This record gives sequence, structure tokens and C-alpha cells, in this order.
Amino acid sequence: MKNWILSLALFTALCVSVFAQQDDKKAVLGVVQKLFDEMAAANAAGILATGTSDNQLVAVQKGRDGKNRISAINGEQFTKFFTKPGAIKEVMYDPKVQVDGDWAMVWGRYVFFAEGKVSHCGINQFNLVRTDAGWKIANGASTIDPGACNEKEKVMKP
Repeated sequence: MKNWILSLALFTALCVSVFAQQDDKKAVLGVVQKLFDEMAAANAAGILATGTSDNQLVAVQKGRDGKNRISAINGEQFTKFFTKPGAIKEVMYDPKVQVDGDWAMVWGRYVFFAEGKVSHCGINQFNLVRTDAGWKIANGASTIDPGACNEKEKVMKP
């Protein structure tokens, strides 16, 4: 009887942990999707609201000369790239999520559409932290390469 009660308690604790992590994964993905939605809406305040006050974004961008340029900007600088509502859409179509307590990471391939056409593709990676206000993006990194789209991505629609 004692072993049965112990087994039931362990099973219950495991189930609660699994369900809590699933909720966190959904919440974390929701923040990343909210960032993409606010970018498409060209809503600077909305973009900033998805991140911590001191978040930073790094881009590794392939130039026309074939050389990579690395740039790091803060959230405020990032918002300046999005000025026309509906002009862009970013889709991370198969994101991977890892949650460990109050830290989470989301990464995966993405397609960036400008004016309804594929502009470039690459990989996004975001680190998120749980705050009193919920999950926030602490930092992120992206590769940006117009020539990196695979066959599947080249035919995707926004």
C-alpha cells in the first residue's frame, strides 16, 4: 500500500510538471509570435513590450559581396526597421522550445516576407526570461541571408 501511494504521488508530481512546462512553452511561443505580429503592424510600443528593457538583438547578415556583417542593436533601434503596417511578415514555421525554470529558448528557421514576397530566410534564436509581467525576450540572434532559402521556403506564402 505504501509503495502504491508513493508511486501515485510521484506520478501526480510528474504530470503537474509536464503540464506546467507545456503551458510555459505555449506562453513563450506566444511572446515570439506577438513580436512578429507587432513587427507586421509596425507598432514600436508593441515590439518593445515583448522584450526586457535592456534586450539586445544580434544579426549576422550576408552581404552581396558574400561577407558576413555582424550588428547588435537594442530594442528601440530595432523598432525603427518597421514603419509601414502590413509591409512585412516573418514566419518561424517549425520553432523548437526549451524551458528550464524561468529561462526559455526558442529557435528555428524563418522566412521573412516583404511586400508579399520572400525577402530572405535564416535562423532565429530568442532567449526569454520569466518576469513579474510574464515572459519577455531578453535577447535574440538571427542570420539574414537572401540566398539561404531552401526549396520549401522559396515557395512559401505570407
